Amino acid sequence: MTTGKCLIKSAWIAVEVGKERTERVLVVETYIAVSPLERNFDSGRYAKVVEEVQRVLGENPSIDRASILSMHRDTECLSLFKASPTQATPTKSAPARAA
Repeated sequence: MTTGKCLIKSAWIAVEVGKERTERVLVVETYIAVSPLERNFDSGRYAKVVEEVQRVLGENPSIDRASILSMHRDTECLSLFKASPTQATPTKSAPARAA
């Protein structure tokens, strides 16, 4: 996988271990949306990433499957990790008591 002018941020092999089997998973982080439910999804650009992932899987039969993750900054997922400057810190409230 190449990185120059590429839609792929990074990739690595992860191992998923279960009681009955173990899988090698190619994890790919992209700079683009990977779902039509995400803002700015571009099916053409996503298809290019999928083609590259399929090429790598074809050349490496020891890898069982792939997982493509979106790391682009257009999602609101970042709000889970970083509060906006205008957002107040939540205050703790007393737990409710059962009557």
